[in-house]
Amino acid sequence: MSLSDEELFDALSEDDELLLQLALDHERGTITSTAAVDAVPGQTGALISDEERNNAPKSHEPPLDAPSPPADLVQSTNSAFPVEHPHLTNPQSDISRVDTEDLAASNSDVETVDDRSPLQRFRSYPRRPLTVTDLTSGAWCELQYWYTLSRLPGGKRTRTAAMRQGSKLHQELEDEVHTTVKVEVESREDGFGLRLWNFIQGIRTLRETGLTRELEVWGMIDGNLVSGVIDGVSHENPNPQFELKLSQEENDDDNKKKLTDFFSSPEQQNKPKATTDTKKVYLTDVKTRGSLAPVSMTLVRPAKIQLLLYHKFLSDIAAGNLDFFKVLRRYGLDADKPFSDTFIAEIGSLHDEIFDDGSPSPQDASGEAEPTQSEESTFVKYHNIRQLLRLVEKEVGLAFPHGRESMGNMLRVHYIYRDDGRSIDMHDFPVSNSALETYLTVYMEWWRGERKARGVEIEEAFKCRTCEFVDDCDWRQTKDKERIQAATRRTARSKRHRE
Repeated sequence: MSLSDEELFDALSEDDELLLQLALDHERGTITSTAAVDAVPGQTGALISDEERNNAPKSHEPPLDAPSPPADLVQSTNSAFPVEHPHLTNPQSDISRVDTEDLAASNSDVETVDDRSPLQRFRSYPRRPLTVTDLTSGAWCELQYWYTLSRLPGGKRTRTAAMRQGSKLHQELEDEVHTTVKVEVESREDGFGLRLWNFIQGIRTLRETGLTRELEVWGMIDGNLVSGVIDGVSHENPNPQFELKLSQEENDDDNKKKLTDFFSSPEQQNKPKATTDTKKVYLTDVKTRGSLAPVSMTLVRPAKIQLLLYHKFLSDIAAGNLDFFKVLRRYGLDADKPFSDTFIAEIGSLHDEIFDDGSPSPQDASGEAEPTQSEESTFVKYHNIRQLLRLVEKEVGLAFPHGRESMGNMLRVHYIYRDDGRSIDMHDFPVSNSALETYLTVYMEWWRGERKARGVEIEEAFKCRTCEFVDDCDWRQTKDKERIQAATRRTARSKRHRE
């Protein structure tokens, strides 16, 4: 079992975050820039040698011109996920004078005075980074998600019986492929190391069986880190006839050769290309539904955006374009901090490759004194995140031998009945990078605070029936007033016409 972003970042209470924000605002002034709040430039994704690393800046050290996480929040001890409170010596007197009634003000009051962007308020350090859910919720209703973030505890939707049943079905599907094993972690580095081992095991399962589930991926959107978990990754083409038709149309364009094609370099001529015999990788998202009625395209749209994001992220990982050191910096992790002895021992019982060939494992040393950290590191092959990333790179190369070309261009949304898991409907569609870019261009404007959140149009007002904010939705009330005013004007015009 791996740790999610919520488990890594929710260790900070709301009071901790409020105190931290007050302290930071006191020292630096309120942040007003709309630039990417998760941007962490200055580090490359190359896995360098130990000699090169000794002469290079640490991966967790920020460049001089980039803000870094508060140092006190990334320190760790032997306890599980400790959180040390930031030093508030200087601004403490100011904080103590803040009226407690103001601190206890309702979220609706805060909304009227807090002019920070949603990115700055809800997805900047020390809060967790963006998720795929964050980026797809706008395809349903931006305003509903704004209310969720700003009004509900922890910025999470109220969990219903239907949602719990859906989670149960997803767990059953995962159990068909993976066996869940509990692993104890003692630091944030252990936690992310476990997520990397789960990723490694996931793509290995894909290679061996042709199917894996619940594969976590990471990517960058607009300079911000985004994470998500893919329901299904397989070598089975969901709609080979459709993809063949699209492929033939592309081949017609490719057959129009340019003059430069006849003078390509030897490297280009010898570059391996994916063939029709190569196993490609296809993504599926599973949605549970309480109705047996066919699914409309309006309902499918958020799932399509979700799969397009997953395809983009996994394609970037397959191509070696994801800089994992930027991922580590956003999480406030030290790539060179050793994993705990407990974590190494438990991972070693599941993956014996963590130990060098011919070296004894902790189980072999029964009856003898346990080795010290320095002694153990001599025969532990992957004793920190930096070393484990080398294995990640190797396994990605095996699972995606042609890089980005190993990814198939067909995606599937599969709807199943919530009560018994039967299949209801399936929607297959091709990858469209332009459609994703168009959506993100508009949606990220809201996340950056460049415009207000928008509600649904009148044609999609049916969504309001299941919304928990329907009674006090500003957008809905405004639309109601507009319709009443329009009806009044029409009545007045009709009356004048009769006169």
